[in-house]
Amino acid sequence: MRLGLWACAAFAAVALLGCGSGDSGAASGTADKGGSKPSGDLPLVVFSQANSADPWRQQFDAETKAAADKDKATFRFEEQAAEDDPNKQISQIDTLMLESPKVLLVSPAEVSVETAIAKAYDKGVGVVLLDRGITSDKYSVHIGGDNVDIGKQAAEYIVKRLNGKGTVLMIQGKGGADATNDRRNGAMDVFKKNPGITVIQGDDCKYQRQAAQSYMETFLQSGKPFDAVYAHNDEMAIGAYQAYDHAATKPKNKPLFVGVDGCQQEVIQMIKDGKLDATFRYPDPGPKGIEVAEQILKGEKPKDKKIILPTELVTKETADKYLADHPGLAK
Repeated sequence: MRLGLWACAAFAAVALLGCGSGDSGAASGTADKGGSKPSGDLPLVVFSQANSADPWRQQFDAETKAAADKDKATFRFEEQAAEDDPNKQISQIDTLMLESPKVLLVSPAEVSVETAIAKAYDKGVGVVLLDRGITSDKYSVHIGGDNVDIGKQAAEYIVKRLNGKGTVLMIQGKGGADATNDRRNGAMDVFKKNPGITVIQGDDCKYQRQAAQSYMETFLQSGKPFDAVYAHNDEMAIGAYQAYDHAATKPKNKPLFVGVDGCQQEVIQMIKDGKLDATFRYPDPGPKGIEVAEQILKGEKPKDKKIILPTELVTKETADKYLADHPGLAK
């Protein structure tokens, strides 16, 4: 949710709920047990998160922080989140660069943030893009899922379920984010090859549940027929379903509801209950980002410019196994 990539500060305590700013792992100048270096002498890794509002990014923050904490005797770690404001993120990155970090982990709010990313890269900072990408090649490595492929798989699932005939309402994510473009374009590549499928390209609902619910309420009032909803992430799929479920007037047959992310227990339960039909896991790139940051700190250049993390389809038939395989999902 997606249809397919800076940070949140010091993700506080609850494994998926919120994120703050400015946790450096250990107090500056304090020696660890065993005579290791004072934390103030350790190299700094900073993380600039696009936002920390939605459940997928909250999980992203929590797992990134947990991975960094495992090695806090080796490097210091700081996080900040930009509330999906590219100008704020540019300012945050410029400020973080004053601390002379060795590695910048960054999930851009929008492609325009690449101006600040390029400046960091030109200063010799290792730049690890997480989730969203940029158009410039001024970065060390990009880690994330393949949003084009996720969009294609979502469309293929919908086409199969509709037997190649029907109307799909696509609820889109944040305009200007490459994940939105990729999840849309990947799906459209498939839909265009199926002449029996009509696509209504819905509003930009910013990956937010309430925005999608409001949009769906208005859309239902129009009376336009549709057979499936493809939302670029699970939050919007939930919002669209809730609007449908509470509507006085709705299609006689329940439409399909398909999302992307697969990071919430709530979503998997809704699939088990037959409310949502499917989601596609969008893997969290944070732990892999920390692993690559550690390699950069050791002077090792990443072998690949792009590291793609795999997705998987979750349906009613596979939901229980998915929960067992992924016990850390948001509640």
